[in-house]
Amino acid sequence: MRAFVQNGSPYMESIIHQFFDYQQLVSLTPFGTGHINDTYRLEIVEAGKPQIWLLQRLNHHVFQQPETVMQNIHLVAEHLATQPYPLQILAPRPTRSGQWLYCDESGSYWRVFPFFENTETYERVETPAQAFEAASAFGAFAKALNGLDVSHLRPTIPSFHDGEKRLADFLAMLQNAIPERLDEARAEVDAILHNQLIFKKIGDLKLPSRAIHHDTKINNLLFDASTHRAACVIDLDTVMPGIVLSDFGDLVRTSVSLADEDEADLSKVEFRQPIYQALLEGFLSEMGELLTTVERNALPEAGPWLTLMQAVRFIGDYLAGDVYYKVKYPKHNLVRGRNQLALFEQMP
Repeated sequence: MRAFVQNGSPYMESIIHQFFDYQQLVSLTPFGTGHINDTYRLEIVEAGKPQIWLLQRLNHHVFQQPETVMQNIHLVAEHLATQPYPLQILAPRPTRSGQWLYCDESGSYWRVFPFFENTETYERVETPAQAFEAASAFGAFAKALNGLDVSHLRPTIPSFHDGEKRLADFLAMLQNAIPERLDEARAEVDAILHNQLIFKKIGDLKLPSRAIHHDTKINNLLFDASTHRAACVIDLDTVMPGIVLSDFGDLVRTSVSLADEDEADLSKVEFRQPIYQALLEGFLSEMGELLTTVERNALPEAGPWLTLMQAVRFIGDYLAGDVYYKVKYPKHNLVRGRNQLALFEQMP
């Protein structure tokens, strides 16, 4: 019995057949809350055995070199399998012809990953214990990748966390900003310009290049539903060369406040020091011995650096007319930028 087949058409079945020689398609249902890729829970019977997988359409408008994304993920999974790594590994399943992606006739790219049962995700960090667990999991991921030759990885989004490049793009954008929006965001633009030197400060440190996740939100971790311990690091599309401040900074930016990043009531934006301390301790519990003295000394700057960078991106997109981020209302990006600036201003 088929519970649900997307579109009810042979189209999806033909895609699934690229990866599996299955006897029965039991169900195919939308899965998760991601805003970039389209993900489905796939249940089949292959070789007489029931199996559950994740089938995903990769957004090639965001990731314009899908093959690079998948080659990076394959290299990461392959390397993790050789390490004393305590978490499960998100290893892609190749197509029946041995490729990591299938490109259909419409130009969409498809891939398959394991489905980890008895796991759950959290949308926000509630307690210091949860913060410590999340930070130690991402720290363990970075630690296990320490021996991977970072030159083998390719950027999947060029200059993703390059603060100086983001600032330069922002300054150029000011010259062509929509006049009414520039007037509306004048206070936010001034705040960014007033604090812009943090980008040069971090750039001047010349921190070593590492294999970095780049998107260390807690909802990019799977937790064991019984023990509530971290089980798997997911969403590896942005794993590429970068600096350690990217991972720790994004942990701080997305964890220390209970308010969502598009919360308009700025009184709800609050820097929670106990959460920050737990993040720091958790990350250092895994990465502490591998960090250089310069890296360790720069960790307190990671949160402000990345939070201001995110404000630059939101405000810049607002000034340009909302060309990058999806918005739900006309001032959505402005609200996001104000939120991030409020958080930045509270950071020590």
